[in-house]
Amino acid sequence: MATPQLDKYNLSNDGSEVIAQRLQIDSYAQKDRNELQSYYSLDRIVQFITSHGYKRIALQFPDSLLPDSASLALEIQTISPQSIDVFILADTSYGSCCVDEIAASHGNADCLIHFGSACLSPNRRLPVLYVFGRHPVDANKCKESLSAVVSDHAVYETLHAQYPNLIASEIKVGKLSAIVESSAKLLEDKENQSCDQEEYGRIFHLHEGKEMHDYVIFYIGSEGLTLTNLMMSYNKCRFYSYNPDLDSSRSESLSVNKALMKRYYLIQKAKEALVVGIVIGTLGVADYLQTLDRLKAVLKAANKKTYTFSVGKINVAKLANFMEIDVFVLVACPENTLLDSKEFYKPILTPYELEIACLKEREWDGTYITDFRQLLPGGLSNLEFNVDDERKNRNPDYSFITGHMQYTSLRDDDENINHDKQQSLVTRDRMQVIQHHTSAGEFLSNRSWKGLDDTPDDDSSPINVVEGRRGIAAKYDNENIY
Repeated sequence: MATPQLDKYNLSNDGSEVIAQRLQIDSYAQKDRNELQSYYSLDRIVQFITSHGYKRIALQFPDSLLPDSASLALEIQTISPQSIDVFILADTSYGSCCVDEIAASHGNADCLIHFGSACLSPNRRLPVLYVFGRHPVDANKCKESLSAVVSDHAVYETLHAQYPNLIASEIKVGKLSAIVESSAKLLEDKENQSCDQEEYGRIFHLHEGKEMHDYVIFYIGSEGLTLTNLMMSYNKCRFYSYNPDLDSSRSESLSVNKALMKRYYLIQKAKEALVVGIVIGTLGVADYLQTLDRLKAVLKAANKKTYTFSVGKINVAKLANFMEIDVFVLVACPENTLLDSKEFYKPILTPYELEIACLKEREWDGTYITDFRQLLPGGLSNLEFNVDDERKNRNPDYSFITGHMQYTSLRDDDENINHDKQQSLVTRDRMQVIQHHTSAGEFLSNRSWKGLDDTPDDDSSPINVVEGRRGIAAKYDNENIY
């Protein structure tokens, strides 16, 4: 079904897009009572609630599992040995893979139970139970169709005899083991951490002396944001996937090189940007405020003007209201940070891409980071920098987009430029053009409407109140349209 597109000039529509939208309903949805208890492990949910004495429980569902939400809420209340209040969260503030702690706090929830696919980003405010659903995996069929590894121990044991170097990743959810549980076993700290790699809520137990790029990765499940994020992050690995629902396997080809080239183009656009908008794409992932402060420091070191936006779920119309912004940087969970910005009017980058564009010492070595927490102090990819030193060492750079030398930051002497001349060009030679301008003031001066004018007019005498028109917009009383 064709979806109505936004008008090219008027960023609004008749609302039919929402009515025509098709939601993907999970194939496991709409189960009977016995299937609900088995698939969602209701006994474990009730044990989680009663063992901690929670009274108000928030249930968060993605759109695909909403058909089961009412039945699950009623069933949990029915089989719980204690009196509890259960309420359902849908239409999350940001991505459905993230824990919506803000919405849960509005209901004074004691805990939150998250259903469906999750990005496994750590949170700090509420105890969370992740319920992924008990998807059946046939070990023999998996062996026959894929002949590789899955995280299920039965399949692992079946294949390990044939593949001695097989390793299986396990899920790790936060470090609050006393109050946080998941469908997988929580892993305690190992004695030998040198060969363990923890990223994106998962731990890979690597053989000694091996790195992730030495392995072939096999993914179990349907294609989606999780697989895309892993393929971008481990872009040196070959990927194969097995979908147990369809009982099919295939070699994944994301065209990683093409995707990385596109992201590198966005980095070049960010280098030339003078005004950067920081878009908050999560309020639940731990350390997002520290990341926001770090991005502001990075942009200050690059002499770029910054604005911060919190607009909820991002769409084209919302960001199109801020045409003064040259590029946006999105602070979101790893699975939602890679937006395809071709539909947007301005590029949208990740925090890692912005650091490559703004910090001289940050170089792209082929790795790709989608988890912004790795950039913070103590993270695997943290880079220390001095704001004053970065500001002093700003020289014209060669633009691969325009083919000219140009400054990629606001000059310190911009403040001394005559505001009547919002932009001035000084030609140095054929290959170098230095541009001075104050972008915000330039855009404001070029706008046809600049807002209400608070400057008093020469004629400031009072105006008498007169009677207005009567009727409706289709026909006022003083109009004769026939």
